[in-house]
Amino acid sequence: MQPPMEELAAPAERGMSITVLGSGGPFVNPTRASSGVVVWLDRRAVLLVDAGGGTFERLGRAGVDVRTLEAVLLTHTHIDHSGGLAPVVFGMAMAEREWPLAVAGPTGRGQHPGCVRFCDLLFGPDGAWSYLHTFPGFALAPMEAPSDAADPSAATTLLSGSGLTVRSVAMPHGMMPAVAFRIDAAGRSLVISGDVDGQHPPLAALARDADLLVHDMALPERDVPHGDLHAKPSTVGRMAAAAGVRALLLTHVMPELEDEQAAAEETIRAEYDGTVRWASDLLTVEVGGAG
Repeated sequence: MQPPMEELAAPAERGMSITVLGSGGPFVNPTRASSGVVVWLDRRAVLLVDAGGGTFERLGRAGVDVRTLEAVLLTHTHIDHSGGLAPVVFGMAMAEREWPLAVAGPTGRGQHPGCVRFCDLLFGPDGAWSYLHTFPGFALAPMEAPSDAADPSAATTLLSGSGLTVRSVAMPHGMMPAVAFRIDAAGRSLVISGDVDGQHPPLAALARDADLLVHDMALPERDVPHGDLHAKPSTVGRMAAAAGVRALLLTHVMPELEDEQAAAEETIRAEYDGTVRWASDLLTVEVGGAG
C-alpha cells in the first residue's frame, strides 16, 4: 500500500534535521518522488543530497529557500538521483543567487561522466542549458569524490566550513560510479548511502556511531528484477549493526517492496536493534533527536 505524503513538520529550531523530498525510485508513483533529501541547520536549508525527479516540487512544499543551499551532493548520476538538478539550479538563478553553488559527486568511469563533466554537459559553455552563464555572479563549482569501490581508501573530505563537514566513500552500484556521504554538524552525524548493491565495509566505517543512517531499501529479501543493484533487508540490518548507528531511515522504496515492508523490517530488526523508520515524502526528522 502506498503511503500518503507526510504532514509537513518544521525542522528543529537548533541543530541538524532532514526533510525527505523523495522516498521512491525510478518508477512513476503518486506519493513518492525520486530520491532527494534536504539537510537543515538551525532551520536553514544548507545541503541538498540527490535531486531526482519531483524533488523540485517537494522543495517548494517544504518551504526551502534554495538560495541558502551551500552545496548539492550527488551520490551518483542515475536519473532518479540527478534528473531534477536542472530545475533546482535554474530556480537558484531565477531567485537572483549571485554566488557559486558547489556540486559534489563521484568521479566518472566508462560511459558514466564524473560530476565535473556531468555539470558541464548540462550547464557548461557548450552544454544543453549554456544560458546559465548569462546570470551575473551565479555559476556551478563542481568537485569530484573517488568512486572506485574496490579501492579501500579512507573517507575523502569534500567540504569543511560553515559549521559542517562532508566526507565520502566510494560505493558499489553495478557499473555506475557512486559514493555515500557523511555530514557532521552541530554535534550530530548523518550518513546517506545512496544506492548500494551489497554490504560494503567502507560504508560501515563511514557510518560508525552516526546518529542517523539514511539507507537505500529498494527491494525485498526475495530475488526480484534489479536485485543485483540494491542491498537486501538482511544486508542493510547487518550493515547498520556493524556501524553502530543510532537510527536507521529506509528510503528509495520501489514497487516490489511496497506491500512487503513489514517482512523487510522484521528481517532488518533480526540483525539491528536500533530505531528503524520508513521514509515518506516530506517526512522531517531531527538528526539525533527523539523523533
